[in-house]
Parts: sequence; structure tokens; C-alpha cells
Amino acid sequence: MRRTINHKELFQCVNRCAVIVIALFFMYVFLNTIPQLVPATNVRNIVFAGGSKGHFNEDDFKIKKFGIGTDGNPFLTVEGKAGESTPQKEDTGLAYVFVTNNGTYAATSDWMYTKWHAHELKLDEKNCVKSMNMNSGVGVEMGDDVKITNANATKLKNVMTAEFGIDNKDGSICANQVFDSAPK
Repeated sequence: MRRTINHKELFQCVNRCAVIVIALFFMYVFLNTIPQLVPATNVRNIVFAGGSKGHFNEDDFKIKKFGIGTDGNPFLTVEGKAGESTPQKEDTGLAYVFVTNNGTYAATSDWMYTKWHAHELKLDEKNCVKSMNMNSGVGVEMGDDVKITNANATKLKNVMTAEFGIDNKDGSICANQVFDSAPK
């Protein structure tokens, strides 16, 4: 037995298919555009963030040496291994902070995004974040030392290693504990 389809049923079927095709098109455009806007490693880490607790070694935050390297980038060397520790608690982050003549920068690893990354920020007198620019163009390199790239700094005033926490009452981000600091 053959079933005949009237124009109304055909129109509804075509509309459903068109909506699916349009949704798939936008998904394709989004997935192919987002890597140009945000590095692919960032997208992967955001999507798969969370899960296991980090680990902490205090020596990874004891400052041995710091300055502006021959490549023009602010750096600091620690007694342990730079970038080996990651946050252990929810709503916290670990940071290597650089106060330069061209702004304040932090290499950070936070509980939702443990891969080390860089921010330009402003701190108040209590080491609370007044503002944070996540798109300043600075980067971080971890190796034998911590290095902030593209900061265009010529002088390093001081450095600090700290754990920062988010206050769930007011959303402020402040240093819970300063592990080490050194003036220039």
C-alpha cells in the first residue's frame, strides 16, 4: 500500500530538515572558527577542565633568582621545578607574579584550568585583584624558570609566589598565602 504525502506534511518535513542542516552548518562554522579566536589547547583544556586534584611542593614557589633575561622577558627561578605544582583545592589558583615597569603580570594555574597561563592584572595593597586582562597578549613559558613573554618590560620591581582564592561571598580574588616575595 502506498501512502501519499500532502503538501503540508512535505513542508513540515522539509522545515525540520532545514533546521537540522542550519544547526549543523552553524556548529561547523563555530568549531572551525573558535581555534582562530582561542588557541586549540585552551579550548581543549576548558572543555576537559576539572576532575583530579593537583599536587603541591613548596620548593616550586621558593624564589632563587629573578630578573629580565637576555631575551627581554621577566623571569624567576625557583628551588623546585617551576610549574610542577597545581592547585589542590576548589576556588584557588597558584601564581608567579611579576611587577614590572610596564604592568603586573601573573603566570597562573587555577583549579578549573590547571595548565599554566598568563594574565595582566592590577593588585591592591592587600594583594587582591582589582582588574584582570586575560587577552593582553602576554604568554608564559615554563622550563628551568618561569618566563612572561611579550610583556615589553625593561625593569622588574618585584616578584611574588602565592596561592590566590575566590571569596564566594563577593567574588573577590585575593592572595590567601604568599609563599615568597623578593623586591628588586
